[in-house]
Amino acid sequence: MIRVISGTYKGRLLNIPDSKTTRPTTDKVKQAIFSIVKKYIEGAIFLDLFAGSGSIGIEAISRGAKKTYLNEKDVRAFKIIKENLKSLNIEESLYELVLKDYRLFLKKYKDVKFDVVFLDPPYRFKINQEVIKEMGERNMLSANAIIISEQDEKNKEVDGFFMKEYRYGEKYVAIYSKEENI
Repeated sequence: MIRVISGTYKGRLLNIPDSKTTRPTTDKVKQAIFSIVKKYIEGAIFLDLFAGSGSIGIEAISRGAKKTYLNEKDVRAFKIIKENLKSLNIEESLYELVLKDYRLFLKKYKDVKFDVVFLDPPYRFKINQEVIKEMGERNMLSANAIIISEQDEKNKEVDGFFMKEYRYGEKYVAIYSKEENI
């Protein structure tokens, strides 16, 4: 189990899917990420594109995101997210839970402008920079949007975006922004 770090649901425990299918962001890394981006969360349209347990998206809801999209393609993980949302009695207007491959999600929600995007796909895919580029090209990011990329290796620069990277043990977290405001 993992917990919600701060906000409305602070201290509440969340179930996690089987460790063979997901790798939840640790409380330490989650706390560090949200400390860095806290000013962007309240009132934001938030996307957790590879939601896993839903921990990051639920943390965003807990901290005041206006609407959070939680996308997951694994059916077992999707069911855990659904259980976590239900156990917290989170108002359905605050989130949209989607069961799709990330490419299909990006096509279906191409008209949504996201303020904060969290990318933490299975590490073997190495696709974060491609997703950032695609979302930029599709104009899916608000003017002041930030993208959080968590990987097991250093993040790469993406044309048209500024990047600031942090290291937490073996995890690398980069914050991308269209403007140098990170």
